[in-house]
Parts: sequence; C-alpha cells; structure tokens
Amino acid sequence: MISGILLAAGESSRMQGAFKPLLKWGKRTVIGECVHQLRNSKLDDIFVVLGHREAEIRPGLAGTGVQFAINRDYRRGMLTSIKTGLAMLGPNSDAFMLALVDQPMIGTAVINTLIEAFEKGEKGIVVPTWEGRWGHPVIVSTAYIDAIMQIDDDSPEGMRGFLQANRGDLLEVPVETNTIVEDIDLPEDYERLSGQVKPIYEFHKWHP
Repeated sequence: MISGILLAAGESSRMQGAFKPLLKWGKRTVIGECVHQLRNSKLDDIFVVLGHREAEIRPGLAGTGVQFAINRDYRRGMLTSIKTGLAMLGPNSDAFMLALVDQPMIGTAVINTLIEAFEKGEKGIVVPTWEGRWGHPVIVSTAYIDAIMQIDDDSPEGMRGFLQANRGDLLEVPVETNTIVEDIDLPEDYERLSGQVKPIYEFHKWHP
C-alpha cells in the first residue's frame, strides 16, 4: 500500500501576493489539479498537508476523498510538513509518495511509473530523473519514517540530505518529461507553465 502526501502548507512567499494553491490551472485550481492527478493514479490514499490559509483551501477539495493534516509549524519549512503527513499514515502503508503543490504539471503517468518502479522491490527509495537531475515526486519506504522524524527541522540539508545519505537504497527512474524538475516558484513561472495547459473545450454533438 502506497500513500500520497501532498505538501501544501506554505505561504507562497515569493509569489508577490498570489497564493499558489488557489491559482487557476485549466478548469481547476493548482491544488485541485494536483489532487486530481494523484487520485487518478495507483495511490491507495492521499493526505493533503495544509497550513497557511488552510480554511480557504479545504472547501475546494470537498468530495475528493482526501484526508487533511494540518501543520501549525509550517513557517519552519517543508520538513515540518513532511513530518505532519507521516504522522497520519496508517500501519498498512508500505511507502509514501511526497508530492509538491507547486507541481500541477506532473501527470498520472509519471506518478504510476514511479509506483510501478517501487513495487518491483529493488530499492526502498525511488526518485525520478530528467537528464540526470533529481526531481519530484519521490517515493520512500515507511521503514525510513523514524529516520526522517529525527531530522532537525532546521537542518539545511533536509530531505535532500536524507536522500544523499541513503543513495545505496535509492533507485533513479528516468522519465520523459521535464515536469519533475519544474515548479511554480515565482509569478513568471506560473505565467509560463499555466500557459502550457491545454484549453478545456466542451463539444456538443448535434444529431438530426
């Protein structure tokens, strides 16, 4: 059983007043698109970690079946959100996928490719790569939960340091899209990436 953890607790501090999760993305919001892709994948359950403006986000995800985890210490960084999500996992989870709310471009095909790679049982950590660069989302065995929980929240290395320290149990999975190394960090990133979303049209066939 693999659980998805979507990290969406941050303040979008570099977006010049815009709040990333609630920005428009095609016919959905950014966070709505992330949840849509995760729900359509082979993940068994999904936890959404919220913090900043969480009361504004939750209504838009009503009926999606996701579970919420609230990180009250989100200002201390991403690692606190990861730990908040891990605390929600049940005893039947074999692994968890860490996904970022600022990557609505990542589709179900990539998510399933990583799940299938993990399920082959070669390694306890699966990381997607594009032209040799690590990206997201990553899958980690629940056997590593205790080790992650012990990382100092203020550690400058954070999860990247954890991945580097466990490279011997890490499988790199090349994918055919650079979306894994793209993210919405600045307003210009949003303009560029959202402009690549295919318009949604409704076709109504008329039958005489």
